[in-house]
Amino acid sequence: MTRMTIPDSETSDHARALCSPVALAFVRIVMACRGVTEARARQIYLDYINGVRPEHAPAALD
Repeated sequence: MTRMTIPDSETSDHARALCSPVALAFVRIVMACRGVTEARARQIYLDYINGVRPEHAPAALD
């Protein structure tokens, strides 16, 4: 008998976000320009999509 598992919603959201051609291009460009691993480049993309500000970035002027 095959056991069915329901994927974690956050994991499936990440997978869905990273499957577009634009996301893959972003990841490849970040890997080439910054010299980081694919996993780190994917995390950078997810942070960008979620609006997470880097700690060293200046605050936007309003």
